[in-house]
Amino acid sequence: MSSEPQDAFDARCARRRILRLSAILFTVIAVLVLVLIEVYGYSAVRDGWDRIAPVVTAVKWGGMVVLIWQWKPFINWVAQRQRLIAGYRDYLLTLRWRIAVALVVLEILFGQNLLAHLWN
Repeated sequence: MSSEPQDAFDARCARRRILRLSAILFTVIAVLVLVLIEVYGYSAVRDGWDRIAPVVTAVKWGGMVVLIWQWKPFINWVAQRQRLIAGYRDYLLTLRWRIAVALVVLEILFGQNLLAHLWN
């Protein structure tokens, strides 16, 4: 018998759940894009993306700003929902700026296509 409650936080299970949800989201978006290309054609889909790209970029940057700005309430909510121990919650709270820098670097490299410009 373990002294931990049966519904205690399991990091391995959480990682698997995040990976599973990410794979499902990627698959849904890929299938949606392929269906749109099949129905409307590549050039129409590309033109539509070019029109909404500034809005998508603003939403991505806005989401990152809100996440970092509201980091403590967000982590407290996750800790309560996932029944995290206080030490792990505090560790996640200390990761705020590392995650902020990682999000910005990933957005600049991939979202703003800097990596492709560096290769050319």
